[in-house]
Amino acid sequence: MQQQGKANIIGLIGPWHSNLGDAAIQEAMMQHIKEYRPNATIIGYSLSPEHTEARHGIKSYPLGWHGEYSGKLQSLWNLRNHPNPRVQKLGKWLTRAPLEIGLWVQAFKNLRGVQMFFISGGGQLDDYWGGAWSHPYTLFKYTLLAKLRGAKVCFVSVGAGPLDSPLSRFFDRTALTAANYRSYRDADSRKFITEVVGFKRDDPVYPDLAFSWQVKDHHYNQVSSEDRPIVAIGPMSYFDPRIWPEKDEAVYRDYLSKLATFSEWLLAKNYRILFITGEAVHDRWAIDDLRQILAERGVSAQDDRIIDEHIESVDDLMGKLATVSWVVASRFHGVLLSLLLHKPVLALSYHRKINELMADTGQSQYCLSIADFQVDTLQERFESLEANSEKASAQISERVGTYQAALAEQYKVIFSER
Repeated sequence: MQQQGKANIIGLIGPWHSNLGDAAIQEAMMQHIKEYRPNATIIGYSLSPEHTEARHGIKSYPLGWHGEYSGKLQSLWNLRNHPNPRVQKLGKWLTRAPLEIGLWVQAFKNLRGVQMFFISGGGQLDDYWGGAWSHPYTLFKYTLLAKLRGAKVCFVSVGAGPLDSPLSRFFDRTALTAANYRSYRDADSRKFITEVVGFKRDDPVYPDLAFSWQVKDHHYNQVSSEDRPIVAIGPMSYFDPRIWPEKDEAVYRDYLSKLATFSEWLLAKNYRILFITGEAVHDRWAIDDLRQILAERGVSAQDDRIIDEHIESVDDLMGKLATVSWVVASRFHGVLLSLLLHKPVLALSYHRKINELMADTGQSQYCLSIADFQVDTLQERFESLEANSEKASAQISERVGTYQAALAEQYKVIFSER
């Protein structure tokens, strides 16, 4: 299985920051790189290289306008904060054009010696967060430069959509065309790329790479022995004006209000609640806001029935999830990582990828729309999940085993040749 002397430098591109699902994906990929290429040096390309180096212990380079680059044109950069919107736009392009040339040159240097380059997992093929000139452009740039460096470029179990801009679709179509290998996280993503992006290849579908993460043994079957079972609740920053692309304070507050009512119901039924984050920064804001609503309703911040400890890493998250009996989650990888531990999950879905995952694991009845779920329905589904926990866990366990076998096959394929 292990091969010597091949692909001594392997590059991984990704957000690598506070999203714990992305962290699980990259951890899974690094585990398997070390299995198949034990002598390889792994290099990250991320939005926050210092964070990547500290968390994952690998060398990392910045993807964009990082520190030393933006500082070179600080006077023009200041125009981006000008009160006049037209001046802001001018400042944006006056800084972007010269910096971007330098960034292409620097990125080409940072790719020196890379023999395999992976774009792995997550919502890699979308423009929801930042538009065409954000993620689609970054993938376009790095894919072309990696190919110029002679690297084998692989899109591995990637998700797709939305790509609303024609320019986004051009960037991603070009990157996919240049790649040596492509696979999609689900059939819906491949269909989207075929029908919307116009990229038609007979590429395979494999599960999300987080399912191949080799979780520590003690994370399984460690449900708390307390008399009061624990329910994990994972709020997210859905429509939060501080961070979500579509900003609507009323939608955000209504969502949290419903979760607060559900939390009160759980407490009244003598459950304990564990608040979890699937994204270490912005989900923390959502939990703080939810706790404020609960405080206004008379639930004390010191209530020992509520467990609320900061989660900084995906290992922290898995350790917390190991102690609970059920999970109610909104974020995709909050759902997925719970399934990885064979936990019965009730999903509040904001995206079709969650619907598809829950359907594929036989859990469709426990998937509600985040946009319009009703608290009484949530309560009813939770009671059903509680009553059918053993059946749900068995279904999940069987399906996760199938996912892991499929992903083992994919690793063999992508590492079989240089």
